[in-house]
Amino acid sequence: MVCIVLCSCHAQPGANSLVKPKIEFTDVPLAANGDTIKVTRIEGRVIGAQPGQQIVLYARAGTAWWVQPFANQPFTTIQPDSRWGSSTHPGTDYAALLVGSDFQPPARVDALPTVGVLATAVTRGKPVFWQRWWFALLCLVAAAGVIFGFHRLRLRQTTRQLNVRFEERLAERTRVAQELHDTLLQGVISASMQLQVAVDQMPSHSTAQPALRRALQLMGQVVEEGQNTVRGLRSSTGVRDLEDSFSRFFQELDPRPGIGFRVIVKGHALPLQPVIRSDAYSIGREALLNAVRHSKARNVEVEVQYSASQLLVLVRDDGCGIAPNVIRKGKNGLLGIRQRAERIGGRLKVSTSAVSGTEVELSVPGRLAFESYRSVRASNRFSSLFTRSNKSTQTLSEKREK
Repeated sequence: MVCIVLCSCHAQPGANSLVKPKIEFTDVPLAANGDTIKVTRIEGRVIGAQPGQQIVLYARAGTAWWVQPFANQPFTTIQPDSRWGSSTHPGTDYAALLVGSDFQPPARVDALPTVGVLATAVTRGKPVFWQRWWFALLCLVAAAGVIFGFHRLRLRQTTRQLNVRFEERLAERTRVAQELHDTLLQGVISASMQLQVAVDQMPSHSTAQPALRRALQLMGQVVEEGQNTVRGLRSSTGVRDLEDSFSRFFQELDPRPGIGFRVIVKGHALPLQPVIRSDAYSIGREALLNAVRHSKARNVEVEVQYSASQLLVLVRDDGCGIAPNVIRKGKNGLLGIRQRAERIGGRLKVSTSAVSGTEVELSVPGRLAFESYRSVRASNRFSSLFTRSNKSTQTLSEKREK
């Protein structure tokens, strides 16, 4: 029994000596390409160290390793709790070597020594803040913020300039409508009335009477077209919503019997900028006029879509379509409505086919179309959240019922 105990006591050091030592860093200085004046702290611990063993530190500068902290102080003592700590000059990399008491460390080496070294650990120095990943991310976010801010500022300036232009055009349109009605149309009506009196007083066999009656007919057409133009100018400046305007205009056209017409509204009607409302109505009115007069359609519809991103006005018919040369040359008012759409910052698209008919689509960005673009976006977000909340509540109710 005594022999067994003695054997077990002699076996313990051998068992511990079989444990492979391991070095760990717990605090590493910042990385720097050598500095003989500055000194910083480096710390770590050793697992499996034996009594009498010590730590030798090296810092890398360029291609060489230099013993730390000084050539005459190359050893760092391992504390009873296996921790060690020392000073070091800054380097790009740091190395800790576990050595015996008889190890003689060289002051400078190109490659870390291995003879007489029991364990080695190498680590890179901590990167400075501008080399950290979060600094690059922060710079990216800051750059994105600057670009976004510049874009918003530019967008606000452009919108303000467009609004000023829109106000000027609206005032000019109102003035032109008033002058057309007070001067030109009244003068033509007065002249036609006097000409009518003169024609009535002429002998019935007069050879000039047919020509004069023809002139009276042309003057009547001019007056009618002028009144339609003035009516369009006035209604476009005073209208509050597009759907009512299109409905009234279709009734004023006196369409042929049997033609179907409807106005579709998608989304909540939103307050529009006055000139956007005016030009959107004028473009839709011209497209509606062409659909009724030239397309031979059985059904015509106008669709108005309100969303935070854009205002959309579509005029569709199931008629015979538009000839390619008419679209190419911009006849039947197409050139005018294209130019009008460009002036308000919108986009006009014309799709036509002899089978499916014609669709005229006007889209205007929401930031230009609506009087309060931010409130429109906020209300749309609130509506979408409210809709999602309702849907989730309904789903929960259905599950409970089941």
